[in-house]
Amino acid sequence: MPVKVEIRMNAELMADFMVYHIFTSGAGMMAIVLAALNMGFAVALAIKGRYAYAVLFFLVAVIIVAGFPKMIRAKVVKRMKNSRKLTEPVTYELDDQGIETTTQDDHGKASWGKFKRALLHKKLIILYDPEKRAIILPIDQLGDQYDAVVEMIRTHMPAQAVRI
Repeated sequence: MPVKVEIRMNAELMADFMVYHIFTSGAGMMAIVLAALNMGFAVALAIKGRYAYAVLFFLVAVIIVAGFPKMIRAKVVKRMKNSRKLTEPVTYELDDQGIETTTQDDHGKASWGKFKRALLHKKLIILYDPEKRAIILPIDQLGDQYDAVVEMIRTHMPAQAVRI
């Protein structure tokens, strides 16, 4: 049975997605590794009694782990606050053939085979295709359709590709 949901994105939800997307990419992983190395250096320097350097390395780690996501979030919210694409509703209809997307200006359908990964991140269900384009479904907007959407995804995608 098809499941139809209407989604209205907002800048905050898009910022959550962008922070997740960036920090799970290669550059984001490198930043996390760099932060971990800085924490390691901070501990090693503190053990040796070089507290000024330990504090410096600790602060760099904090900036990477907490500062960068805040900066990304602020920049995304600022750029997308008045975006027309975020104010338009998008209708997704999930059925046995795939996902049909309808906006005010466009219409398209993607088969289930086009999606390589589905995951749950905080308040979002994210479906990725091989080109890293995504369908973003905010959980709070799915309402009572949440279980039906998740069941549709689990039924039509390989189990190893679904992390919901």
